This record gives sequence, C-alpha cells and structure tokens, in this order.
Amino acid sequence: MPRAVPQPSFTDRSPLLHIRLSAHRSGAKRPGALFTAALAGLAFSATAPEAGAEEWSFIGARYQGMGGAGVAMVDDEHASYWNPGALAFNKTVGGALTAGAQVAAEGTVLKNIDRVANFLDDLSDGEFDQLIDDIEAGNAIDAGQLATVLNLAVVELPSLAAKGEGLIGTANAALLLRKDRIALSGIGNGYFAADPFFDRENLSVSDLTGDAAIDQLVDPVGAMDRYAPGEAPDVVAEIEAIFVAAGSAAPNRQAEELVFQAEQAGVNVNNGSVANGLLDLINATVTTADGNFADNASGAFVRGLAVEEIGLAYAHPFWKDRIGIGGNLKYMVGTTFNRFVRYDDVDSASDLLDELGSSKRRETSHTASLELGVMAKPYEWLRFGITARNVTSPEFDLARDPSRPGGKSKLTLHPQVRAGAALWILPNWAIAFDADLTKNESELLDGFESRIVSLGTEFKIPVWKVALALRGGAYLNTEADSADSIALTGGIGLNVFGFNVDLAVGASPKTEQVEAAGDEEIPSRANVSAMISYRKVF
Repeated sequence: MPRAVPQPSFTDRSPLLHIRLSAHRSGAKRPGALFTAALAGLAFSATAPEAGAEEWSFIGARYQGMGGAGVAMVDDEHASYWNPGALAFNKTVGGALTAGAQVAAEGTVLKNIDRVANFLDDLSDGEFDQLIDDIEAGNAIDAGQLATVLNLAVVELPSLAAKGEGLIGTANAALLLRKDRIALSGIGNGYFAADPFFDRENLSVSDLTGDAAIDQLVDPVGAMDRYAPGEAPDVVAEIEAIFVAAGSAAPNRQAEELVFQAEQAGVNVNNGSVANGLLDLINATVTTADGNFADNASGAFVRGLAVEEIGLAYAHPFWKDRIGIGGNLKYMVGTTFNRFVRYDDVDSASDLLDELGSSKRRETSHTASLELGVMAKPYEWLRFGITARNVTSPEFDLARDPSRPGGKSKLTLHPQVRAGAALWILPNWAIAFDADLTKNESELLDGFESRIVSLGTEFKIPVWKVALALRGGAYLNTEADSADSIALTGGIGLNVFGFNVDLAVGASPKTEQVEAAGDEEIPSRANVSAMISYRKVF
C-alpha cells in the first residue's frame, strides 16, 4: 500500500522588506550630518518586520571567533559580505580563502530522534513488520502489538511535532579579493535542515469503524474492570464517553482495559499531552476506515539550499572619510534538495545527517541580488555599521520529492538587516557588538526563527612584523525558547609579513546525550572556521 505523506502547513511570509539608503547634502557641510542619518537608519531598521530568511552565517574565522560580531568590525576582504560600506576606508590590496560551518540542534530533537530509533531497534526481528502487515490486512492486534502502537503513536512519534525543533546548519567557503575600494568575491553558502514531522492523520489501528473497531482494538470478552471506584485515571472517563457514543456493548470495561494496557506498556496516561494523544488514536480508530497506522508518515523532511555567488562590491567615502556607503551586486546559482524520510527508515539520528549530503533530488536555478551597507566612523576608535543582505529577495526553485508532490515550489532568501558597533579601548584591543534587526523565519525548518545577537573582542599582540590576535565571543538566538542556547566562541590569528592564518571554534554549554554517537554529550550548537589571507598596504 503506498504511503502518502501529509502536507504540513507553512506559515505565511512577511511582505518584501524595502530598504532605501540615501544621503541628502544640505547647504552646510557638517561632518555629523550623514552620521546622524546613519543612526536614524539604524533606529528605523530596528522596527523591520520578520523575514523568511535563514540564520545569519558567520563567514570568516576572525568574525566567527568573535561570536559573529563583524558588521562594524570588518576592515578586510570580508567587507563585501559583512558590510560593503567598510570598503570605503582602508587602502589595501589583499585576498582571503576561508571555510567554515555552523550547526545547531534546536530543542530536544537529537534525543527525540534517538528515542524513536532505539524503540524500533529494541523490537524483536520482524515484530514491527508483522504489526504493519496485520493492520494493513485488517487483523485484530494482540496485547503486545497494542503496546507497540500506543508507545509509538502516543509517546514517541508526537515528540517530533514540536514546531521549530530540528537540525539546522550552514557551511561556507569563500575566495575574497580586494583592491582599495573594490572587492571581488566568490562565496559558496549552504543551508541545511532536517525538519521532524508527526503525522496526526493516519493513527487508526483498524479498517473498521464504530463498535466493530472498538472490539477489534479491545476484545470485549477479555476486558476487565481494572480500577477501584474513584482510582481510575481521568482519561478513562473520556474514552468511555467515546465508546458509549460509538455503541460499545461494554464501554466502561473496554475503556479501563485499554488504559490499563497502556500503563502496562509504560505509557504515562496521567500526562496531559500523552492523554490527548491517546484520545486522538482512539477517535481515529473509531471514526476512520482509511488512513490507518500502517500509512503513518511521521518522519523528517530533509531540505537544503546551496548558493554559489559571484559578487562585485564598491564603496565610496563621504564627509571627510567619516561615512562609507557601499553595495555588492552578485550573481547567484542556487541548488536545492528536498527529501522525506519516514520514521521507520531511520536507524539513528546520524542517518538524518547523512541524508543532507546523499539526497539526489536536486534543482538548480539562477538569479541575482544586491547587498547594501553603511559604515559610520565618527572617531578612529568608534564605528557603527548597518548592512542589508539579499534586498531583492532572490528565489530558487525547490526540488520536489515524489512522495510529497504538493507543498512549496520556491525557496526565498528574504532581506536580512544587521547592525553593529565596535569600540577600540586601546589601539590593539577592540570590543564589538552585532544584532539582527530582522527576525528571520527559516524556509527549511518549519517554525524556526532566529535573531542573532553577538558580542566579541579581539586583542592583538604586535611583535615587529609578526602579530598574534586572540579572540573570544558569544552569540545567542534571542528567538529561542530558552537562554541556554547561547554559544561561546574563541579564535586565534597569526600575521607574518602580511600573511594571516586564522582559526575559530565555538560550542554551546547546552548538550544532549546521543546514543547514536556512543552516548556522547553533543553540544546543541557548534561552529568551526579556518582562513588564510594576505594583505598589503600601498
């Protein structure tokens, strides 16, 4: 019997965020005029609506080591990505080759996937297949099979239903070239997600309806009064009411027997969400003849978008080099993949990660977009920046999974606005702060929202023509359910005669124990990056 995948709903996206950066020259040429305008733009952008965009990527080991604080700090070839306005200042020539990755397990997704996989692994050989065969054939299921269905349909699979929980990450590589105020960039940025899904529709364990389905679920002959008066769990009365309405001959005994069997199987029927799941299963069994548990399509949608872009950026200084305004025009090639993985086809949490790289359902499309940036430098020791990425909302065709013919046909990178400030406490010691001004709603992981706030520092130790840079930082998704999703970062950089080598790593103190990884504690967030570059002042 073919197993159709139900279509999850996707939230409506916000309208296109329009961004205009302009300068007005008044009669008095005051250096603070455009600086004030830049601050006004910052304040205006802070009210920007949410955008359907992926989490901001930390490109460049220097900025990843500083927790992702780069909008006002950037002063090298990475300006075309972090803030094109910064190209207006330093007169240098150079190039950089960088690669990095970020990954996050949102919520308790690793634990939930592991638990489902382990439950299936603990079943004896052929036990699950026999259960599915019996349900498809319309056979009555025994007590052991009922226990399996109750655990899967009421406890294990519903744990996949939490909105915004899943695996999400980015990987990037870039070749960046710069001469004076012009930059040429080649950037590959990949966005990946495994989005767990619980099928609430196909829960029936019978091909019958009404009292006949109840008798197939709980044999009325063997059903017994299992609880003393007043000691039955609350859900018994609700189940009995369903059985009475369906015409059961022994509604109280069958209700008590079913709840007792659930408790014997380890189901906590006193838990509100578990009790509701049990009622969903019973209602489906009593009222639905089609779409039984054999067709249940709980699992995960594995989606990805890999974008290769070639950009040409330029910035111009204004008001005695205190303001830089720039843009980055880029040509983009996007490749998407999209695959659904059913829960009983997943052996462990690591299988979902494997799917990110092995899916063969791909679609490639071409488009173009634009980045804009402003850098304000009122003093040599203080900078403010604001940048807007993908201001034209580039779209890419979404690859289709034959098992899911409906759903979205496009993936869109809506505009993102990010602002920052950098303060040099000493000539060789800086502190930087960044914040997303848009709330970014992922199109790959349904319900996942991000608004990243970053704080970082860099301390340089110069020794003749050699310099050592020590970096540290932290970043937090302020849209996460709890503040323990913060991640700490650190990095190191070495400059020898203009040649630079930079490394950065980061992880969240919050961990999940994953049996598929040998019971290791896995950080809920992690990142790593490496970069080599060369710069020369002329």
